[in-house]
Amino acid sequence: MKLLYFLAIAAGAVSLATPSVFAQDNRSDGSQLSNSPLVGQLRGCTQISNDAQRLACFDREVGAFVGATTKGDVKVVEAEQITDARKKLYGYSIPDAGVFEAATDEDKEKNKRLTSTITRVRKVGRNEWHFWIEEGNAKWRFKNNSIRVRAPEVGQTVEFRPASMGTYWIRIEGRKGVRGNRIG
Repeated sequence: MKLLYFLAIAAGAVSLATPSVFAQDNRSDGSQLSNSPLVGQLRGCTQISNDAQRLACFDREVGAFVGATTKGDVKVVEAEQITDARKKLYGYSIPDAGVFEAATDEDKEKNKRLTSTITRVRKVGRNEWHFWIEEGNAKWRFKNNSIRVRAPEVGQTVEFRPASMGTYWIRIEGRKGVRGNRIG
Protein backbone atom coordinates (compact mmCIF):
# COMPACT_ATOMS: atom_id res chain seq x y z
CA MET A 1 0.00 0.00 0.00
CA LYS A 2 1.45 3.31 -1.10
CA LEU A 3 1.61 6.00 1.58
CA LEU A 4 2.07 9.72 1.13
CA TYR A 5 4.08 9.77 4.31
CA PHE A 6 5.38 6.53 5.67
CA LEU A 7 6.69 6.27 9.19
CA ALA A 8 8.01 2.91 10.33
CA ILE A 9 8.46 2.36 14.05
CA ALA A 10 8.57 -1.26 15.14
CA ALA A 11 9.53 -2.45 18.61
CA GLY A 12 11.68 0.60 19.22
CA ALA A 13 13.77 0.09 16.08
CA VAL A 14 13.73 2.11 12.90
CA SER A 15 14.20 0.20 9.69
CA LEU A 16 16.79 1.78 7.44
CA ALA A 17 16.37 -0.65 4.56
CA THR A 18 15.63 1.98 1.94
CA PRO A 19 16.44 5.65 2.14
CA SER A 20 13.22 6.76 0.41
CA VAL A 21 10.60 5.21 2.70
CA PHE A 22 9.77 8.44 4.45
CA ALA A 23 8.41 10.48 1.57
CA GLN A 24 6.96 9.05 -1.57
CA ASP A 25 7.73 11.49 -4.36
CA ASN A 26 6.38 10.18 -7.63
CA ARG A 27 5.87 13.42 -9.53
CA SER A 28 7.12 13.39 -13.07
CA ASP A 29 8.25 17.03 -12.90
CA GLY A 30 10.60 16.26 -10.00
CA SER A 31 8.95 18.69 -7.57
CA GLN A 32 8.53 17.62 -3.98
CA LEU A 33 5.18 16.17 -2.96
CA SER A 34 5.77 17.21 0.63
CA ASN A 35 7.40 20.44 1.63
CA SER A 36 7.08 19.55 5.30
CA PRO A 37 10.17 20.47 7.34
CA LEU A 38 9.61 17.31 9.41
CA VAL A 39 9.79 15.09 6.34
CA GLY A 40 12.81 17.08 5.13
CA GLN A 41 14.61 16.41 8.41
CA LEU A 42 13.84 12.69 8.14
CA ARG A 43 15.04 12.71 4.54
CA GLY A 44 18.25 14.37 5.71
CA CYS A 45 18.92 11.51 8.12
CA THR A 46 19.19 9.12 5.18
CA GLN A 47 22.30 10.99 3.99
CA ILE A 48 24.30 10.23 7.13
CA SER A 49 26.80 7.42 6.52
CA ASN A 50 27.77 6.70 10.15
CA ASP A 51 25.29 4.14 11.53
CA ALA A 52 25.23 5.49 15.09
CA GLN A 53 24.79 9.10 13.95
CA ARG A 54 22.11 8.09 11.43
CA LEU A 55 20.18 6.17 14.13
CA ALA A 56 20.49 9.10 16.53
CA CYS A 57 19.19 11.42 13.80
CA PHE A 58 16.24 9.12 13.10
CA ASP A 59 15.46 8.78 16.82
CA ARG A 60 15.44 12.57 17.20
CA GLU A 61 13.44 13.32 14.03
CA VAL A 62 10.97 10.45 14.48
CA GLY A 63 10.36 11.75 18.00
CA ALA A 64 9.63 15.20 16.59
CA PHE A 65 7.37 13.71 13.91
CA VAL A 66 5.41 11.56 16.38
CA GLY A 67 5.14 14.54 18.74
CA ALA A 68 3.69 16.66 15.92
CA THR A 69 1.13 13.96 15.09
CA THR A 70 0.18 13.65 18.77
CA LYS A 71 -0.38 17.42 19.02
CA GLY A 72 -2.41 17.38 15.81
CA ASP A 73 0.03 19.57 13.86
CA VAL A 74 0.66 16.75 11.37
CA LYS A 75 -1.72 14.11 10.07
CA VAL A 76 -0.41 11.01 8.36
CA VAL A 77 -2.81 10.02 5.61
CA GLU A 78 -2.74 6.86 3.54
CA ALA A 79 -3.43 6.96 -0.18
CA GLU A 80 -6.56 4.85 0.37
CA GLN A 81 -7.97 7.51 2.72
CA ILE A 82 -7.34 10.18 0.10
CA THR A 83 -9.09 8.06 -2.52
CA ASP A 84 -12.11 7.67 -0.21
CA ALA A 85 -12.20 11.41 0.48
CA ARG A 86 -11.90 12.18 -3.23
CA LYS A 87 -14.91 9.92 -3.92
CA LYS A 88 -16.97 11.56 -1.16
CA LEU A 89 -16.18 15.03 -2.49
CA TYR A 90 -16.67 14.13 -6.16
CA GLY A 91 -18.86 16.71 -7.86
CA TYR A 92 -17.82 19.60 -5.63
CA SER A 93 -15.47 22.30 -6.83
CA ILE A 94 -12.88 22.59 -4.08
CA PRO A 95 -9.34 23.94 -4.05
CA ASP A 96 -6.89 21.06 -4.19
CA ALA A 97 -3.75 22.48 -2.58
CA GLY A 98 -1.91 19.35 -3.74
CA VAL A 99 -3.61 17.02 -1.25
CA PHE A 100 -5.78 15.22 -3.81
CA GLU A 101 -3.39 15.57 -6.71
CA ALA A 102 -2.83 12.36 -8.64
CA ALA A 103 0.73 11.15 -9.19
CA THR A 104 0.34 9.74 -12.70
CA ASP A 105 -1.62 10.63 -15.83
CA GLU A 106 -3.47 7.32 -15.48
CA ASP A 107 -4.54 8.26 -11.94
CA LYS A 108 -5.60 11.73 -13.12
CA GLU A 109 -7.82 10.18 -15.78
CA LYS A 110 -9.22 7.66 -13.29
CA ASN A 111 -10.06 10.46 -10.84
CA LYS A 112 -12.23 12.19 -13.44
CA ARG A 113 -14.76 9.35 -13.24
CA LEU A 114 -16.73 7.91 -10.38
CA THR A 115 -18.72 4.70 -10.34
CA SER A 116 -21.07 4.10 -7.45
CA THR A 117 -24.38 2.54 -6.41
CA ILE A 118 -27.67 4.36 -5.94
CA THR A 119 -28.90 4.10 -2.35
CA ARG A 120 -32.03 6.28 -2.43
CA VAL A 121 -34.25 7.85 -5.10
CA ARG A 122 -36.89 10.59 -5.06
CA LYS A 123 -38.91 12.10 -7.89
CA VAL A 124 -39.21 15.88 -7.65
CA GLY A 125 -41.85 17.52 -9.80
CA ARG A 126 -42.75 16.19 -13.20
CA ASN A 127 -39.36 15.42 -14.71
CA GLU A 128 -36.64 15.83 -12.09
CA TRP A 129 -35.00 13.04 -10.12
CA HIS A 130 -32.88 13.27 -6.99
CA PHE A 131 -30.79 10.29 -5.97
CA TRP A 132 -28.16 9.48 -3.39
CA ILE A 133 -25.06 7.35 -3.82
CA GLU A 134 -22.91 5.33 -1.40
CA GLU A 135 -19.92 7.69 -1.34
CA GLY A 136 -20.59 10.19 1.41
CA ASN A 137 -24.35 9.89 0.97
CA ALA A 138 -23.92 12.38 -1.90
CA LYS A 139 -27.12 13.78 -3.42
CA TRP A 140 -27.34 14.25 -7.20
CA ARG A 141 -30.07 15.36 -9.58
CA PHE A 142 -30.97 15.24 -13.22
CA LYS A 143 -33.93 16.36 -15.27
CA ASN A 144 -35.50 13.75 -17.47
CA ASN A 145 -36.67 15.56 -20.59
CA SER A 146 -36.52 12.47 -22.77
CA ILE A 147 -39.01 9.66 -22.88
CA ARG A 148 -36.07 7.26 -23.48
CA VAL A 149 -34.52 7.88 -20.05
CA ARG A 150 -35.85 5.54 -17.38
CA ALA A 151 -36.20 6.40 -13.72
CA PRO A 152 -33.24 5.54 -11.48
CA GLU A 153 -33.70 2.70 -8.98
CA VAL A 154 -32.03 1.78 -5.71
CA GLY A 155 -29.16 -0.66 -6.22
CA GLN A 156 -28.36 0.41 -9.77
CA THR A 157 -24.82 1.26 -10.82
CA VAL A 158 -24.23 4.88 -11.77
CA GLU A 159 -21.20 6.38 -13.49
CA PHE A 160 -20.27 10.06 -13.46
CA ARG A 161 -17.83 11.95 -15.64
CA PRO A 162 -17.35 15.70 -16.08
CA ALA A 163 -19.38 17.45 -18.76
CA SER A 164 -19.35 21.25 -19.03
CA MET A 165 -20.26 24.24 -16.91
CA GLY A 166 -20.22 22.34 -13.62
CA THR A 167 -22.38 19.49 -14.85
CA TYR A 168 -21.65 15.78 -15.14
CA TRP A 169 -22.68 13.02 -17.50
CA ILE A 170 -24.66 10.55 -15.46
CA ARG A 171 -25.02 7.02 -16.85
CA ILE A 172 -27.21 4.61 -14.96
CA GLU A 173 -26.68 0.91 -15.67
CA GLY A 174 -24.68 1.80 -18.79
CA ARG A 175 -27.66 3.45 -20.49
CA LYS A 176 -27.62 6.74 -22.36
CA GLY A 177 -26.11 9.51 -20.23
CA VAL A 178 -27.94 12.59 -19.04
CA ARG A 179 -26.56 15.81 -17.65
CA GLY A 180 -26.89 16.40 -13.94
CA ASN A 181 -25.10 17.87 -10.97
CA ARG A 182 -24.37 17.29 -7.33
CA ILE A 183 -26.65 19.17 -4.94
CA GLY A 184 -25.67 17.83 -1.56
